Amino acid sequence: MTEKLLIRNGRLLDPSSERDEIMDVEISDGRITGLAPGLDANGHRVIDATGALVVPGLVDLHTHAYWGGTLLGVNADKVGPRSGVTTWVDCGSSGAATFEGFFHHVIKPSRLRIIPFINLSYIGLTQAGNLSVDVGELVDWRFADLRELRRIKTEFGSAIAGLKLRASNNACGANGPIVLPLAREAADFLEVPLMIHIGAAPPTIDEILPYLKAGDILTHIYNPSVGGCVLDERMRLRPSVREAIARGVKMDVGHGGASFSFEVARAAIEQGLLPDAISTDIHAHNINGVVKDLPHVMAKFISLGFSLEQVLRLTTCSPADILGRPDLGRIELGGEADLAVFHVRHDPVQVYDSLGASREATTTLECTMTLCKGRIVNTFDDGRAEGRTYS
Repeated sequence: MTEKLLIRNGRLLDPSSERDEIMDVEISDGRITGLAPGLDANGHRVIDATGALVVPGLVDLHTHAYWGGTLLGVNADKVGPRSGVTTWVDCGSSGAATFEGFFHHVIKPSRLRIIPFINLSYIGLTQAGNLSVDVGELVDWRFADLRELRRIKTEFGSAIAGLKLRASNNACGANGPIVLPLAREAADFLEVPLMIHIGAAPPTIDEILPYLKAGDILTHIYNPSVGGCVLDERMRLRPSVREAIARGVKMDVGHGGASFSFEVARAAIEQGLLPDAISTDIHAHNINGVVKDLPHVMAKFISLGFSLEQVLRLTTCSPADILGRPDLGRIELGGEADLAVFHVRHDPVQVYDSLGASREATTTLECTMTLCKGRIVNTFDDGRAEGRTYS
């Protein structure tokens, strides 16, 4: 039994239903049992949200949450509560060799919801983040072991939401022509979406995009890397990107430490490349730097002219729909109570892209409470890693 709660008098903003009004939210047994002004508080713990924003729990479509299992991992249970993110999509931190540990030791015990995309590479990102040994997980293409992925499907199939491939020079070297078709084959037999990361070529973005079909995901869409940028040398949107959008490939921000440029974003957005999801690619190298958390990345898109409703849509129901999870990113009667309470701040702050360019964000969000599955989750310090600091 979870605590009976009544969130009183907040501004409920739910992009999925286009609801934007002052009302109460009643929660019992982990589910939303009332949505109306002036609900009876008898028997409930009352949380006064007057002047605050009440929204669906945020869905971050690109994270790295295998703390303790990879050098890049951050602890979702520490970062999520202070950022309003209740659903963390881990993008390929684990491969077939490490998925079992990730599932039993991180995903299952978490107070939040961690949804895994498995890496095409057998070793996942166990080596990524090691600043003294820079060897990608698919520099030896034999790590793309489809037999082991079939084994994982047999043992954990329902838990796996997608397949991840880092298709850039630092991850697979010159092996793009080998690993791209293997990724397509693996996603098809796993019956999950394929997410491909773009970065410095090879392979080039034009070589990558033919392997993505409707419902698949291209991440790092505003990265400035040579050969992996959605814009050509004249800053024009590539025809291959337009074709991918037209056939239903989903476009994910995946900010990361080196994968987001204000200049590329502004030019691409003006030419029609709008994101289907705003996500962080949060990991140990950027949590204390340019990324910080999802509300911080959302502020960057507000600085680019997106409305509050737009950035909330792209961090709630839109990424939930990409995942095929209509139960997430929404505030609905009878639905699971994933909620976040924010104060909207209008004190201008400088925000930075991955290249150090800055813009002024006039609106930011400060999380004051996070509920996942009907429970209030608070930030705590139990000694577990939030994110490592490197010199």
